[in-house]
Amino acid sequence: MQNKNQNKVVIGTWSLSGDFGYIKKSTIYKTLDKAVKNEFLEFDTAPTYGSGKIYKILSEMFRNDNKIKINTKCGYNQNNKKTFKLIDIEKSVNQSIEAFGKIHTLFLHNPRGEIKNFNKVINLLDKYKKEGLVKYTGISLARNYYFKKEIMDKFDFLQDELNLLRTNAITLLKNFKPKIMARSPFASGCLAGKLKENSIFFKDDYRSQWLNESSRRTNILYQINLIKKNHKTPIRILAKNFLFQNKDIDKIIFGVKKPLHIDEIKKDIFNFKNITVNDKIKIFDLNKNNFYLNDRIGY
Repeated sequence: MQNKNQNKVVIGTWSLSGDFGYIKKSTIYKTLDKAVKNEFLEFDTAPTYGSGKIYKILSEMFRNDNKIKINTKCGYNQNNKKTFKLIDIEKSVNQSIEAFGKIHTLFLHNPRGEIKNFNKVINLLDKYKKEGLVKYTGISLARNYYFKKEIMDKFDFLQDELNLLRTNAITLLKNFKPKIMARSPFASGCLAGKLKENSIFFKDDYRSQWLNESSRRTNILYQINLIKKNHKTPIRILAKNFLFQNKDIDKIIFGVKKPLHIDEIKKDIFNFKNITVNDKIKIFDLNKNNFYLNDRIGY
C-alpha cells in the first residue's frame, strides 16, 4: 500500500551527476533502479547536470517509459551558457523531447533579469503543452529572486529552495496560484546531520565554493543548533517531516547519491510523525527573525 507522502517525492538527479563529487556509473544505475522498484517514479533533472552525464543515463533507462515522469529545465545552451532566447529554448526543449519522448514538467531554469518579454517565453512553453509534449510548465526560481504575481501565476509549478533554513519563501509562495515544489530539503546536505565546523568539501563538489568558507559554515551551524535546541527529533528527520507535513507544498525533490538514500526516504515516509503546531511556529519565527544572526558580533 502506497503512503500518501510517497506521492510528494521527486527524486533529484543533480547529486547523481558528479557535480557533488565523483560517483560510479554503476552506482547511478543501481540508485535509479532502486527508486523505480520502490515506486518513486518522478525525477528532476536538467541538461546541465554533470555536463549532460545524468541526462544520457536517464534517457537510456526511461525514454518512452509511460510510468516514469521526467521533470527537466531549459535556459542554458549546449555550452552551458544561460540564455532565454526563444531559439535557444526551442533547441533545449526539442533535445529533451528527443531524449525522453515526453516531459512531465518543464521548468525555466533559474531566470533572473534575462527575460525581457515573459509572454513570448510562456507562449512558447504553452505551445509544447498544447502539442501534448509537455504536461506542466514551471519556473525554478533563483535564490531570493521572485517575479510579479501576473508572471508567476502563468505557470503550473513554482520550484524553490525550501527547508528549515528557508521558511520565509514558503510564506511568500503561498500567495501565488501555482503548486509549490520544494528543492534542497536538506539545504545541500547541511541539514543531513553531518556538517561540522571542520568539514571540508573537495574541489569537484560544487559546495566547496561556499561551504569551505569558514564564516558561512559557522553561521549555518549556528542556525542548525538553534533549531536543535527546540526539537529532540534528529535534524535530518525533522527536515523531512517539516516539509511532508506542510499542506502548501505539493512536491519535494530529494537528491540521492546511492541506493541507501532511497531506503532512507522510504523508511522515513512510513515512520513519519507530525510536528506540533507550537514547534512549527518556533521554526517559522526563527526564520522570520533571521535566526538572530544580525545580533551576533561580526555578522
